[in-house]
Amino acid sequence: MNDLYSDKSPARKSQIGWALYDWASSPVPTLHATFIFAVYFTTVIMPDGGSVVWAYMTGITAFTIALIAPLLGSYADSTGKFKELIVLFIALGSVATGLLWFAQPNEAFISYSIILSAISIFFLESSFIFYNAILGKMIQRNHIGSLSGLAWGGGYIGSVIALIVVLVVFIMPDKILFSLDKSQSEHIRATMLFAASWAIIFSLPMMFYLPSFSQKNDKNSVISSLKTSIIEARKIPNLLRFLLARMAYNDGLITLFAFGGIYAAKVFSFSQFEIILFAIGLNISAGVGAIIGGFLDDNIGPIKTIKLALIGLFLCGLVAIITPYKMIFWIVGVGLGLFVGPVQSASRTYLSLTASDKHKGGLFGLYMVSGKLTSFVGPFLYGWLVMISGNERYGMAVVLLLIALGFLLLPSKDATRNINHP
Repeated sequence: MNDLYSDKSPARKSQIGWALYDWASSPVPTLHATFIFAVYFTTVIMPDGGSVVWAYMTGITAFTIALIAPLLGSYADSTGKFKELIVLFIALGSVATGLLWFAQPNEAFISYSIILSAISIFFLESSFIFYNAILGKMIQRNHIGSLSGLAWGGGYIGSVIALIVVLVVFIMPDKILFSLDKSQSEHIRATMLFAASWAIIFSLPMMFYLPSFSQKNDKNSVISSLKTSIIEARKIPNLLRFLLARMAYNDGLITLFAFGGIYAAKVFSFSQFEIILFAIGLNISAGVGAIIGGFLDDNIGPIKTIKLALIGLFLCGLVAIITPYKMIFWIVGVGLGLFVGPVQSASRTYLSLTASDKHKGGLFGLYMVSGKLTSFVGPFLYGWLVMISGNERYGMAVVLLLIALGFLLLPSKDATRNINHP
């Protein structure tokens, strides 16, 4: 396929359509699972013990994704229905998100909120198995890092814009559009309708321009494709070690995303307004970091990029946990974003460069396992430590341990530029 700067419109449209999926899907977890609904659930719907219940929900959902991801990836390999599966999963996830509008501010809606939140997280996160698997089909190898970084950066910028709209339209005004009742938290609940609509609307370019990869020849069974993917993974040097490392540091990122807003609210008494401002700053820095990290990835390789970013994450996270000062937390908290994007983008670049096209779906299913199989550990430990200590700082310390472990487990050498698949 043509490179990132090709003037041939079919290739450019495909790349734009693919990259915009990050823009379309990123505001949903930002508004739902991190900064708006998660905070609403733990402070309004279930103020007593809400952090623990939310932690268990995110952990169980992540474990479920890990169990099913290899089969989903192998199914995509055996059928080639990558695009069709992305469309199906974004639709189901968006509907579940939109239905959270009905989660009223009382304990009667605890189960309703948890179940729909789990469905939303499951389908939206699982869609990335198929999305990530076709990255290598979008662009030449020497530009994969740049496209991945630009897409991830675009996702963060999209989240910023979505947060600004939410702030201006739903949170700040005394008199809100559509006569929403603040006493019933309708201005907060309406953000879930907004997030769902955003995801569907901005997924349309992907639906229109992304080519179909459906297989026309012999199809392998899902189980056969899964077995082949596992065999293929064992053949690739350092891949299993990379997946183990990602298992650790991604658990840390999941915990950070799930409880970042909650931590700010509980420890530093951030208001909903301050949480959104904090989220905007964090996402701007993350978008910049992802874009810079993408170009860095193309020049020094994904492993070095990930290692540098993990060092930055650890240092900023350490200061954020030990500081008693709100202003310092603001600075290092926003600074975290500069390192989050490169870790995520370079991780999928690494697998795209090492995996052959024939097995990418199954291998990205295993990639999802590495990100989800033990991802309940971070949230569960966070919830458990907060429960026994009554202090959110102890829970957030789990993030540092997981990031450090991931750094130590990463391969010492990066051979991705020497791998050539037929």
